[in-house]
Amino acid sequence: MSGIEPVQKQFGRTAAAYVESATHARGEDLDRIVALATEHGGERIVDVGTGVGHTLRRLAPSFRSALGVDATREMLAAGRGVLADAGVTNALLVQANATALPIASRSADVVTSRLAAHHFADAAAAFREIARILRPSGLFVLVDNYAPDEPPLDRFINEVETLRDPSHVRNHTVAGWRDLLESAGLRTTVDSDSAVTKLTTENWLERSQTPPDRAEEVRRRLRTASPAAVGAFQITPVTFAVRKLILLGRT
Repeated sequence: MSGIEPVQKQFGRTAAAYVESATHARGEDLDRIVALATEHGGERIVDVGTGVGHTLRRLAPSFRSALGVDATREMLAAGRGVLADAGVTNALLVQANATALPIASRSADVVTSRLAAHHFADAAAAFREIARILRPSGLFVLVDNYAPDEPPLDRFINEVETLRDPSHVRNHTVAGWRDLLESAGLRTTVDSDSAVTKLTTENWLERSQTPPDRAEEVRRRLRTASPAAVGAFQITPVTFAVRKLILLGRT
């Protein structure tokens, strides 16, 4: 199976659930992306890993043209409905791999990617593509989950995420995300690393349509987590939380 196929398989099945997902449809991090992008300004915005278009729905009205790129056809089909319902008329959705963006070099003022990069099979290559399409003085806003610096906690959350959804690749640490962007030639600034996404375990498993045996293993790992993991991920019998980063990259 190629690097992109697990993503297409997973999100082809689950696209509809992401239209209604509160984690994806709204949030303080989404409000912050809108503030950062509109403050930077420009004419063209590109959203990489756009999913069902929740970020583009909020951003497109502030730009002359908006483009959303995603690897999964079903997610984009659902996204066209999300954008139409919001009255967005200046956004185009295109199916493509993040490592081969069908976009001219130095043509985007702002690029965003929200809660998608942990699914990128080759995040380094994707970020090189993002750096390529950004204009000089362009802005990249990355929002994604991140792992704690402690290796056992890093392992714990990434193993749980992969059990739940095999298209998960990696929640990097803050330093790991920064290294990837800087290796692509971007200057990085941490805008925020204090937010968390609180997840109701059963809703989270249902959204991904996790098979019963894997879902039970996720529940078991959360139930038997170490005191350090319970503290780090705020684990309760019905919920847990992942840490969320807003990272800026500039050309």
